[in-house]
Amino acid sequence: MNNSDSHNLIYLILLLIIILSGFISRRNNDWSLIFKYLFYWSLVGFVGVIIYSYRFEFLGFKNRIMGEINPRSVRVEGENIIINISEDGHFYINLMVNDSKILFMIDTGASDLVLSKSDAIKVGINLNNLNFNKTYQTANGISWGASIILKQIQIGNIKFYNVNASVNQGDMGSSLLGMSFLRQFHRYEFFRDKLILTP
Repeated sequence: MNNSDSHNLIYLILLLIIILSGFISRRNNDWSLIFKYLFYWSLVGFVGVIIYSYRFEFLGFKNRIMGEINPRSVRVEGENIIINISEDGHFYINLMVNDSKILFMIDTGASDLVLSKSDAIKVGINLNNLNFNKTYQTANGISWGASIILKQIQIGNIKFYNVNASVNQGDMGSSLLGMSFLRQFHRYEFFRDKLILTP
């Protein structure tokens, strides 16, 4: 038991003594009622100690539940970042890009991190200053993109600075999180219906 725990125990004992003294000083005490209330308050205190002792486990349980309810949310377990699969079979994630929330679809078939034009405008990119001279071979044919550098991307508690990306000249359903970004992690793996990123 460390000093902090000792101080807390002494505080609880003193508080209990004060409460009991208040009951004892009263006349015509109903001792059965006193012990009943004492039992209830002791039970509440015991439950409070348990909740406080396992607060990190409860937080992890809450994050797991929220991840199942909202698959596009990020769940952090230890060093790992967990992303749940969506109903359409893809992995989506909301990232903070230059202080704006952007929805990405994770695409291991894409070489780069690619922003749609609307998302590029949202993060402060001036489309008139872009040079769409970069070619991409897609399932729908060749598309053109413009190289950019994003000042900051945040995923969970991890921040990346000066990230190479591109803006797609054509229409996109959502921005893409490709291999150039995934390779910045020490490891990424698909396990059942989850994508696990390890910094």
